[in-house]
Amino acid sequence: MLGTTVADRYVVVGRVGAGGMGTVYRAEQVGMHREVALKVLRRDLGRDPETSARFHREARTLSQLRHRNTVTVFDFGQTKDGLLFLAMELLEGEMLSAKIKREGPLDVLYAIRVALGVLGSLDEAHNQAIIHRDLKPDNIFLALAPSSRESEREIVKVVDFGIAKIRDGERGLDALQTQEGTVFGTPRYMSPEQAQGKPIDGRSDLYAIGVLLFHMLTGHPPFTDDDAVIVMAHHIKTVPTLVRQEVPERLIPESLEALVAGALSKDPDKRPQTAHEFSLLLQACIDDAQNLSSKTIVTSKNHPSSARRSQRALVAVLVGVASFALAVGLWTLRNERTASIERNRSLQSPVAASAVVPALPSASSPTLNQQPVTPEPPLTPEVAPTGPDLAVQASSGASGAAVARPHRGNRSTQARTPENSGTNSAVSIRRTHGTQVVTRWND
Repeated sequence: MLGTTVADRYVVVGRVGAGGMGTVYRAEQVGMHREVALKVLRRDLGRDPETSARFHREARTLSQLRHRNTVTVFDFGQTKDGLLFLAMELLEGEMLSAKIKREGPLDVLYAIRVALGVLGSLDEAHNQAIIHRDLKPDNIFLALAPSSRESEREIVKVVDFGIAKIRDGERGLDALQTQEGTVFGTPRYMSPEQAQGKPIDGRSDLYAIGVLLFHMLTGHPPFTDDDAVIVMAHHIKTVPTLVRQEVPERLIPESLEALVAGALSKDPDKRPQTAHEFSLLLQACIDDAQNLSSKTIVTSKNHPSSARRSQRALVAVLVGVASFALAVGLWTLRNERTASIERNRSLQSPVAASAVVPALPSASSPTLNQQPVTPEPPLTPEVAPTGPDLAVQASSGASGAAVARPHRGNRSTQARTPENSGTNSAVSIRRTHGTQVVTRWND
């Protein structure tokens, strides 16, 4: 259809994508110079008068939706050759399915924000008795919007409202048609009552929101199988795993886990009853998610680079502690060594002779065992020969001669004179290394 004009007012200039219901093109509206997303439904749908009437009825209702999270429908109609089309606002961005496929499990707060956007759109639609019937990541568009605020640079848009009803009317889904690919992939997001072909209401869409949250938080829907019938049977009978058990390493608050489990209840009465109620419960989970994120340290399994930085920091701390302990030990050893040297110096320092060697008794003072001494002629002192070690020992004897004897220590001589021979006691004075004085009496 590239280059053709649809309904005499939309010139097709490009192809955006295709789905089970038809193909979406980029087109320019003649006269208004406005680009639109033109969805052309499958040709066989336009051949059925009942389906065509249902399309016009639903499209007229959809065009009344004005919520910012709902894609705006500008125009709808049927061409002369029977093609059904919808002209909608052209969005720049990506489908939620593409983001999950690229990134895997999404950030918890981001997943909550996407779900709140979808619930806002559903709240308006449900109040007008419009049920989406086919909520899935391929029908959630993450549109880029020019804004100075980061939180408003991306707007969640719900597309294809009422398309499932246009296709299937009030009938339940036929499992064989689903298996053949009419709505391939959709059974992963079906409510139990829809999978059984029972009458549905807005709570069926809320079940699909629970599936979307499970998918965004874990990276996959609660039930996956190549056989669509088996997936539908799981939705009818099987209780899904809790999200925190599915991904225990993720920081998912308990309140959010309980809300997802409630939305996936088999009994519609046990789910949130309205989109507004669901929104209030989901907003209450935001504070829990923020508190959990701020108080919990990220594990090495999620962020190995942070773990490596922590390990390096721990090693640095241990090295610092060891260095400090070594410095303290060396400082203590040095102080003890210095104190030891000072003590040795104090013991080896020279002292006054009067303090170490008692004064010899004079001739006039009374002395024990004092005997008269016959005067002797003065003696010429002998000088001891030089040598490395020499000590002079003065002793009393008959000759009274001074005898020089070699001794380890400094050289010293002493002459015996009449003045110092007034007692029968002998004094030996020996100097060792010139510092310590040793005295002996009656030697």
